Amino acid sequence: MHFIKNFYLPLIWALLSLFACGVNGKSLPVVSFDIGIDKLAHFLLFGMQAWLIIFAQYKSRKSITWPMLHWAVALSIVYGIILEGMQATVFINRSYDYADMLANAAGALLCYPLAFYRFRLK
Repeated sequence: MHFIKNFYLPLIWALLSLFACGVNGKSLPVVSFDIGIDKLAHFLLFGMQAWLIIFAQYKSRKSITWPMLHWAVALSIVYGIILEGMQATVFINRSYDYADMLANAAGALLCYPLAFYRFRLK
C-alpha cells in the first residue's frame, strides 16, 4: 500500500501513456511539423513519466540519489521501448519507429539536469 500511495501519479501516467501509444493511428489528427507532433508527444510523455517516478521517490524517501535517478530514467526508457514493440505487434494502425524510441529516451534523459538542479544532487 505504501508503494501505491507514493507512486500513484507515475502509475496513472504510465496508463495514460499506454492509452496514448495504443490508440488507433488512423483516428489521430494529421498535423505537419518538421520534427512531427508525434515526436514531441513521445518526448513529453516519457520525460514526464521519468519525472513523476523521480518525484515519487523523493516523496517516499525525502531525498534523491544518483542511483534512484538512474533507475527512474532507465525504467522510463525501457517502458518506451516496450510500448514501441506493442505498437508494432498489438495496437491497431500503429507502427514501430526508432525515432519515437529516441524521442522517448530524450524526454527521460532530460530529467538528469532537471533533477540535478531541483534536488541539488552531488
